[in-house]
Amino acid sequence: MAGLLRGGDEARRQLAAARMARLAAEACAQAEPAAAARRCTELREAVLQLCEEGTLQPADARALCRQIDEALTAALEPLPSSLRALEALDRASEQVSPDELPRLALEGSSSADSAQLLTSGEGLSLHSAAGLPADPAAIAQAGSAAELAARLDQAVELADAEGARAVIALPVRPACPGAHGRLLGVLRLSSRAAWQFSDDEKRFFRALAARAGALLEPENGRIRQGQENLAALIEASPLPILSIDRHGLVQIWNRAAERLFGWDSADVIGKPSPIVPEGSEEEASGILAEAARDHTIEGREVRRQRRDGTLLDLSLSLAPLRDASGAVSGSIAVLADISGRKRREQEAKETARFREHFVGILGHELRNPLTAIVTSAQLLLRYGQLVERQAKVVGRITASADRMARMIDDLLDFARSGLGGGFPIHPRRIDLGELCEQVIDELEFAYPGRTITLAANGDLWGSWDADRISQVVSNLVANALQHGQPEAEVRVALDAEGETVLLTTHNGGPPIPREVLPHVFEPGRRGDARAGGLGLGLFIAQQIVLAHGGSIQARSSAEEGTTFTVALPRKARKRV
Repeated sequence: MAGLLRGGDEARRQLAAARMARLAAEACAQAEPAAAARRCTELREAVLQLCEEGTLQPADARALCRQIDEALTAALEPLPSSLRALEALDRASEQVSPDELPRLALEGSSSADSAQLLTSGEGLSLHSAAGLPADPAAIAQAGSAAELAARLDQAVELADAEGARAVIALPVRPACPGAHGRLLGVLRLSSRAAWQFSDDEKRFFRALAARAGALLEPENGRIRQGQENLAALIEASPLPILSIDRHGLVQIWNRAAERLFGWDSADVIGKPSPIVPEGSEEEASGILAEAARDHTIEGREVRRQRRDGTLLDLSLSLAPLRDASGAVSGSIAVLADISGRKRREQEAKETARFREHFVGILGHELRNPLTAIVTSAQLLLRYGQLVERQAKVVGRITASADRMARMIDDLLDFARSGLGGGFPIHPRRIDLGELCEQVIDELEFAYPGRTITLAANGDLWGSWDADRISQVVSNLVANALQHGQPEAEVRVALDAEGETVLLTTHNGGPPIPREVLPHVFEPGRRGDARAGGLGLGLFIAQQIVLAHGGSIQARSSAEEGTTFTVALPRKARKRV
């Protein structure tokens, strides 16, 4: 080189510079950073010595030193990127999750700004990502770098595609040798700044893809095991389970669905659901639309058809399904056959309608002859000029007819309440004290020799149904007279307490048995077998009180006797 420079020719100078550049590059090639720097220093010392000896001009010496410096700079420039890649690979070799691999890919590359790990299944789905966001559907669609890498089983590079300047996708396969041929996923990286990735970066990406295979293999095994367990549970379920994808096609159809509807899974998988009867298409579409809007359905009653055309009443519970990106991909439904329950409900309604009709006819047909008996007996007593013995017989007929009329009234009230008709009330403003006096006078006439006392305190005016409240007072006092000691008095008390009036009846005598007391207001329940009637008096009294928005309670003991307490709000809530 010194000989070339002595001639002073410019072409010779350029040739000498090129030879120095090549010599310096060879000195740095395949050398550690320290060795490369030492060799370049030796070259520079040699050039300076020639300059000092006068062999080289200072300008030529400076030109050669620049070539040496540029070669050293070129040799050391990749060092930071390589160190980053090595550090990232070191972290990846530790027990990290596959979720962290995209982040490590960005840490180890100076060019990549977006990284995704996609796993294979029914197509590619996003497992984890880092850096700039990318559309999961777009990067996994047909023709994308990831899809090509999975299909061709090789690394694929694209330029100016998928919203980036450079894209690279590498297939991820199991680390164990015997598992070749099965794709686990794809590692995808892209850059919006660089037009291509360096060779060192590509080697780093390949190493990271291999690490991804080692990490995904056990994870996929656990996922497969979980999927197999879930599939087994779905198949073993005693209830029909079916899944519909976003396109309305059946994806799951278990054995219980096969038994209930009559279609084998092979007949329906991948096809529209065959169980929607004609005329219910809009309702079924609405249910799928609710699932698409991320709504959950619980216990909705629907009607669906079997293969033979038979309609079934079903209880539907449905929840949306999501794909790896979190978007709703379909729905899964659990169905319960409630046809038997609906049939029983319909039979109960028909029975109730028949019973209502029967009771109405019975009440009407019984009242007509009973009215004739009562009217005839009253005429005999008034105009028959009967002797005393005959008058007693006719009086007994009248009393028995009145008792039968009350039994018919109780029977009709009971039937009406049992049919859901309730007790219609027609409130009007009345004085409860005056009403109780009238009822007590009638009962004292019906029970000669018995004593009934009334204690009234405070303002007893309110809005109640006079006839119905009279029935309550009559039933409670008559119950006390029937079950109390014959020689003991029956006490009735009325007390005003703000917006409520309390009605209390008390009698002595044997208490209501402890096992009967909790059920004393149930129809047919009596505390004393000697009581007459149908055992409906207390039940009817309770229903009337409840219809007024009040409450009724009973307590009974040998020491205190038996007490019934009724609380009536002054303004009854009219309920029909």
